[in-house]
Amino acid sequence: MSRLLLLTAPLLALVGCGPHHIPGTDLEDTGDTRAIIDVMQKYNNALVAKDAAGIIALVDPSFHDNGGTLTPDDDLDYAKLQAVLPQRLARVNDIALRLDIKKIDVNGDQASAVYTWVSTYKLGNRSVTESDIKRMDFKRTAQGWKILSGI
Repeated sequence: MSRLLLLTAPLLALVGCGPHHIPGTDLEDTGDTRAIIDVMQKYNNALVAKDAAGIIALVDPSFHDNGGTLTPDDDLDYAKLQAVLPQRLARVNDIALRLDIKKIDVNGDQASAVYTWVSTYKLGNRSVTESDIKRMDFKRTAQGWKILSGI
Protein backbone atom coordinates (compact mmCIF):
# COMPACT_ATOMS: atom_id res chain seq x y z
CA MET A 1 0.00 0.00 0.00
CA SER A 2 2.74 2.47 0.94
CA ARG A 3 4.60 1.62 -2.26
CA LEU A 4 1.49 2.51 -4.32
CA LEU A 5 1.21 5.79 -2.44
CA LEU A 6 4.86 6.57 -3.14
CA LEU A 7 4.34 5.92 -6.86
CA THR A 8 1.13 7.94 -7.20
CA ALA A 9 2.05 10.92 -5.00
CA PRO A 10 4.25 12.60 -7.65
CA LEU A 11 1.53 12.07 -10.26
CA LEU A 12 -1.09 13.62 -8.00
CA ALA A 13 1.20 16.57 -7.32
CA LEU A 14 1.59 17.20 -11.06
CA VAL A 15 -2.17 17.10 -11.60
CA GLY A 16 -2.72 19.54 -8.74
CA CYS A 17 -0.20 22.02 -10.18
CA GLY A 18 -2.06 22.62 -13.44
CA PRO A 19 -3.72 25.93 -14.20
CA HIS A 20 -6.93 26.70 -12.39
CA HIS A 21 -9.91 27.84 -14.42
CA ILE A 22 -12.64 30.31 -13.61
CA PRO A 23 -15.67 28.18 -12.71
CA GLY A 24 -17.94 27.53 -15.67
CA THR A 25 -15.31 28.61 -18.22
CA ASP A 26 -12.15 27.46 -19.94
CA LEU A 27 -10.42 30.70 -18.89
CA GLU A 28 -7.33 30.45 -16.73
CA ASP A 29 -7.97 32.01 -13.32
CA THR A 30 -5.40 34.79 -12.95
CA GLY A 31 -5.58 38.35 -11.66
CA ASP A 32 -5.17 39.67 -15.21
CA THR A 33 -7.89 37.43 -16.61
CA ARG A 34 -10.32 38.48 -13.89
CA ALA A 35 -9.44 42.17 -14.39
CA ILE A 36 -10.06 41.91 -18.15
CA ILE A 37 -13.38 40.14 -17.56
CA ASP A 38 -14.29 42.98 -15.19
CA VAL A 39 -13.55 45.59 -17.88
CA MET A 40 -15.67 43.65 -20.38
CA GLN A 41 -18.51 43.40 -17.87
CA LYS A 42 -18.32 47.15 -17.21
CA TYR A 43 -18.40 47.73 -20.97
CA ASN A 44 -21.46 45.50 -21.26
CA ASN A 45 -23.24 47.32 -18.42
CA ALA A 46 -22.37 50.78 -19.77
CA LEU A 47 -23.59 49.86 -23.26
CA VAL A 48 -26.90 48.53 -21.95
CA ALA A 49 -27.30 51.70 -19.86
CA LYS A 50 -26.40 53.84 -22.91
CA ASP A 51 -23.64 55.39 -20.78
CA ALA A 52 -21.21 56.85 -23.32
CA ALA A 53 -19.03 58.40 -20.59
CA GLY A 54 -18.83 55.01 -18.85
CA ILE A 55 -17.62 53.37 -22.07
CA ILE A 56 -15.12 56.16 -22.77
CA ALA A 57 -13.71 55.70 -19.25
CA LEU A 58 -12.81 52.10 -20.17
CA VAL A 59 -10.98 53.10 -23.36
CA ASP A 60 -7.31 54.01 -23.66
CA PRO A 61 -6.43 57.30 -25.44
CA SER A 62 -4.50 55.24 -28.03
CA PHE A 63 -7.78 53.46 -28.97
CA HIS A 64 -8.25 52.65 -32.66
CA ASP A 65 -10.91 50.42 -34.17
CA ASN A 66 -11.33 49.67 -37.87
CA GLY A 67 -14.96 48.60 -37.50
CA GLY A 68 -14.09 45.18 -38.90
CA THR A 69 -13.66 46.55 -42.41
CA LEU A 70 -10.77 47.44 -44.69
CA THR A 71 -12.14 50.89 -45.55
CA PRO A 72 -11.13 53.77 -43.29
CA ASP A 73 -14.60 55.38 -43.49
CA ASP A 74 -15.83 53.67 -40.33
CA ASP A 75 -12.56 53.72 -38.38
CA LEU A 76 -12.73 55.17 -34.88
CA ASP A 77 -9.99 56.69 -32.80
CA TYR A 78 -10.35 58.02 -29.26
CA ALA A 79 -11.42 61.54 -30.31
CA LYS A 80 -13.93 60.31 -32.90
CA LEU A 81 -15.32 57.76 -30.45
CA GLN A 82 -15.99 60.55 -27.93
CA ALA A 83 -17.86 62.50 -30.59
CA VAL A 84 -19.94 59.74 -32.22
CA LEU A 85 -20.69 57.36 -29.36
CA PRO A 86 -23.25 59.57 -27.57
CA GLN A 87 -25.04 60.17 -30.90
CA ARG A 88 -25.11 56.47 -31.76
CA LEU A 89 -26.38 55.47 -28.33
CA ALA A 90 -29.11 58.14 -28.50
CA ARG A 91 -30.56 56.47 -31.62
CA VAL A 92 -31.13 53.06 -30.00
CA ASN A 93 -33.39 51.87 -27.20
CA ASP A 94 -34.01 48.73 -25.17
CA ILE A 95 -30.45 47.46 -25.55
CA ALA A 96 -29.72 43.94 -24.34
CA LEU A 97 -26.25 42.49 -24.78
CA ARG A 98 -24.75 39.14 -23.90
CA LEU A 99 -21.00 38.60 -24.10
CA ASP A 100 -19.52 35.12 -23.93
CA ILE A 101 -15.75 35.27 -23.52
CA LYS A 102 -14.07 32.35 -25.27
CA LYS A 103 -10.38 33.11 -24.79
CA ILE A 104 -8.13 35.64 -23.09
CA ASP A 105 -4.45 35.92 -23.94
CA VAL A 106 -2.16 38.12 -21.86
CA ASN A 107 1.31 38.98 -23.12
CA GLY A 108 3.01 41.43 -20.77
CA ASP A 109 1.13 44.74 -20.89
CA GLN A 110 -0.99 43.70 -23.89
CA ALA A 111 -3.96 41.36 -23.92
CA SER A 112 -6.77 40.22 -26.17
CA ALA A 113 -10.10 38.57 -25.59
CA VAL A 114 -12.07 36.62 -28.18
CA TYR A 115 -15.76 36.74 -27.47
CA THR A 116 -19.14 36.15 -29.02
CA TRP A 117 -21.92 38.62 -28.53
CA VAL A 118 -25.62 38.75 -29.14
CA SER A 119 -27.38 42.08 -28.96
CA THR A 120 -30.95 43.17 -29.36
CA TYR A 121 -32.12 46.76 -29.51
CA LYS A 122 -34.74 48.99 -31.02
CA LEU A 123 -33.86 51.41 -33.78
CA GLY A 124 -36.96 53.55 -34.10
CA ASN A 125 -39.86 51.09 -34.16
CA ARG A 126 -37.75 48.28 -35.58
CA SER A 127 -36.30 45.52 -33.38
CA VAL A 128 -32.80 44.43 -34.37
CA THR A 129 -30.85 41.34 -33.33
CA GLU A 130 -27.16 41.00 -34.15
CA SER A 131 -24.49 38.50 -33.26
CA ASP A 132 -20.84 38.05 -34.10
CA ILE A 133 -17.47 36.80 -32.94
CA LYS A 134 -15.13 39.65 -32.04
CA ARG A 135 -11.77 40.36 -30.54
CA MET A 136 -11.16 43.08 -27.97
CA ASP A 137 -7.60 44.27 -27.39
CA PHE A 138 -6.35 45.75 -24.12
CA LYS A 139 -3.42 47.68 -22.71
CA ARG A 140 -2.28 47.60 -19.10
CA THR A 141 -2.07 51.15 -17.70
CA ALA A 142 -1.50 52.67 -14.28
CA GLN A 143 -5.33 52.77 -13.99
CA GLY A 144 -5.72 49.09 -14.90
CA TRP A 145 -6.61 47.40 -18.19
CA LYS A 146 -7.99 49.73 -20.89
CA ILE A 147 -9.61 48.88 -24.23
CA LEU A 148 -7.49 49.49 -27.35
CA SER A 149 -9.97 48.16 -29.94
CA GLY A 150 -12.87 45.81 -30.45
CA ILE A 151 -15.96 47.59 -29.16
